[in-house]
Amino acid sequence: MNQEDPTFAEKMLFNANLQEFAMRIGFICGLEAQEKISQAEAYDRIKQLWKELKRSKRNLNIGSDVDKG
Repeated sequence: MNQEDPTFAEKMLFNANLQEFAMRIGFICGLEAQEKISQAEAYDRIKQLWKELKRSKRNLNIGSDVDKG
């Protein structure tokens, strides 16, 4: 990422969100593997996290055609 990019801050924030998403997915998978939560509950939690990640990307206005270049 280029610091001169006008969307640099947004991309850095999304990167942090993406890393948190990955960490939380790992945690959920661990809970499911240890049978602390059901597969259905793990799926629901992951689905909710995915929606939150997509919303953060949309709110940060990154990944659009304007951003490419």
